[in-house]
Amino acid sequence: MASAARSLVALLTTATISLLGLTLSAGTANADDSVGIAIAPSNAQGKAEGRSRFTYKVDPGQTVKDHVRVRNAGTETLRVTLFAADAYNDEKGDFALRGSDEKATGAASWTTFDGKPQLRLTLARGESRVVPFTVTVPKDATPGDHPAGILAAATSSGQIKVERRIADRMYVRVSGDLQPILTVASMSAVYQGGWNPFDGSVLVNASLSNAGNVALEGVVTLTGGTWFGLAVGQLVRQDLPEVLPGNTAPVSFELTGVPAMGYLIASLLLQSGISGDAPDPGPLPVIHRDAFVLAVPWLFVALLVVAAAVFFFIRWRKQAEERRAAEWDAYNQAEAALRDATEASERIQAAGDANRGAQ
Repeated sequence: MASAARSLVALLTTATISLLGLTLSAGTANADDSVGIAIAPSNAQGKAEGRSRFTYKVDPGQTVKDHVRVRNAGTETLRVTLFAADAYNDEKGDFALRGSDEKATGAASWTTFDGKPQLRLTLARGESRVVPFTVTVPKDATPGDHPAGILAAATSSGQIKVERRIADRMYVRVSGDLQPILTVASMSAVYQGGWNPFDGSVLVNASLSNAGNVALEGVVTLTGGTWFGLAVGQLVRQDLPEVLPGNTAPVSFELTGVPAMGYLIASLLLQSGISGDAPDPGPLPVIHRDAFVLAVPWLFVALLVVAAAVFFFIRWRKQAEERRAAEWDAYNQAEAALRDATEASERIQAAGDANRGAQ
């Protein structure tokens, strides 16, 4: 009974830790130093040769043979599975690899270890192994970059199973018509102001799209301009993440120190570039985009509205008082005229009465 309970706990722990496993870009994956795995490009003798990733420039139908060095950096014996996975940009724009349950369709499907898509091996503590693998490019492979990754999934051999994954990037560039096309698919900007109308900011959100067949990164320069071409805000210069062919990546920038002068134009300049030791694809595009932004000093506008309201209220009240004064004056004049007329009538009547008495 106790043995069954321990087995159940170990199974649940294995499932939980496996779900929390990380896919890393390079280096060593550790779990309290008990589970650690490291991989790196190497030659047949296990030397790295200064490479940080697997990069190949090939022709359709060509076969490439290479090696990956796998090392147990933990304190326990590990069972390691080597395989390849296709790459993509995730929702944050980061380089990511497809899950092992997804069918490989790109460069990962061209990669085999001893003729198989996966290779399993056991490494003792501190042991290293140089593993050869083959990339067989189909004759009908399309030109351009086919990004993927070589992964090592390591599982400890203790009672509690712990799995970690680590990867090195792999880029297979097939010769042919290269089209480096990195564009700004969408761009929006909004002004953010506070109580100080001279110290606002502009938040710019953009979506970068790689419509070509070459993996590209780049640099963005963001500037602002307003009336008569006056430059406003602090210039922003920021490196961009690598965008893989057919993928998009969201980016955000903030232009600070922008006064609220009614409007401004946020100008984004995108200069494309290549990543790492990627082969030169030729001339790279430079893209320029503008966004119109309302930069209204709402506090100042509110003060103007209040001042205008007070001004018109005072004017209305003055006009009302003048109208009442005029009406009162007209009333007094009418009363005086009526009184004079009455007095005149009374005098005439008295004079008449006096004449009749004299007769």
